Amino acid sequence: MGSELRKDPKIAISGYYGFDNCGDEAVLLATVHCLKRLKPDARIVVFSNNPGKTRKTYGVRSVNRWNPLAVAFQIMTCHLLISGGGSLIQDVTSSKSPGYYLAIILFALILRKKTMVYSQGIGPLSVKKNRTKTRRILRGCNVVTVRDKLSADFLKELGLDLAVHVGCDPVMAFSHEDIDIGEIKELLRELGIPDAMDENRRPLLFASVRNWKDDEHLAPVADLLDMQALVGWDVLLIPAHFPDDLDAVKKISNLMSRKPYRIDKCLNARQFLALASRADKVFSMRLHGLICAMAMGTPMMGLSYDPKVDAFMEQAGLSRYCLPWDHFDWETAEFLIEEMEAQPIQTLQSQERRRRELYDMAWDMARQAANMLE
Repeated sequence: MGSELRKDPKIAISGYYGFDNCGDEAVLLATVHCLKRLKPDARIVVFSNNPGKTRKTYGVRSVNRWNPLAVAFQIMTCHLLISGGGSLIQDVTSSKSPGYYLAIILFALILRKKTMVYSQGIGPLSVKKNRTKTRRILRGCNVVTVRDKLSADFLKELGLDLAVHVGCDPVMAFSHEDIDIGEIKELLRELGIPDAMDENRRPLLFASVRNWKDDEHLAPVADLLDMQALVGWDVLLIPAHFPDDLDAVKKISNLMSRKPYRIDKCLNARQFLALASRADKVFSMRLHGLICAMAMGTPMMGLSYDPKVDAFMEQAGLSRYCLPWDHFDWETAEFLIEEMEAQPIQTLQSQERRRRELYDMAWDMARQAANMLE
């Protein structure tokens, strides 16, 4: 078995996979895409909440992330453990969440496996023991890469005495040429949205919004999207995390006087990326709605409910088009979204240069992982 493993290296990937979250699934899709291209002989196994679906969707091996024996065996027989990407080590959604991901890293370290934190968004961590564990365990990793400066600054604040590489989200490794619009042709046909080549088509606005706190943002978002429909846009509401976002999609749809198109089912990562590519502009509260738009070169505006959204829009050079959730005003948003459409050629060229920089950065991170198998 040892000889076989040396000839056929194994990469184990730990993350928030198999939960029907388009953002995290797009991260996995991008990670697998890069690793397969750079290391076609490598075997990839993913720890997933839905291993059957993960195997079928990505063409990789997968085991149940809640089965400790299965996870332990895969770590024992791997050459490299990748933890990431996404926002795994944070205790906003659950104080117990960091413990799961850190325990997997710790087990790999105990077995002296190569470990890489792969383009994660780290923090916030409000629980003291989570901060202590994060510093102590990440210190043992071979490579730590984070997706933004905010995460790097947070690790520095924790006192992590290890070189931390600032990269970007793995999804930025995709470009328009990598996406097959055929993934969504049937979906758009079912909705009644004209094909991109149809001379009768209207410009398409892709909108991804979630519930948050008291949902005071939903009414002004509905007003903004209504105004866009009034001036000639087709509005498509999409649940990025299914079924969690479906409630927000339905509420906004009911608040709008001009009924939008909406998707009421679970999308896969390829469909989500294809919709971002097909859209003429994106309005998103979900981080990966914005990341996918940037990767596809689609004009975008963000509604920030979390520092990670601000961090990405700053990284993209588009802070001006990132509006605060708690002071969201649809009239200001309408002004900015019109300004976004009328950007001078110099601004569009600047955004494209930044997209290419992030694209190169995403591939550099993947090469770091591949090189660890040498």
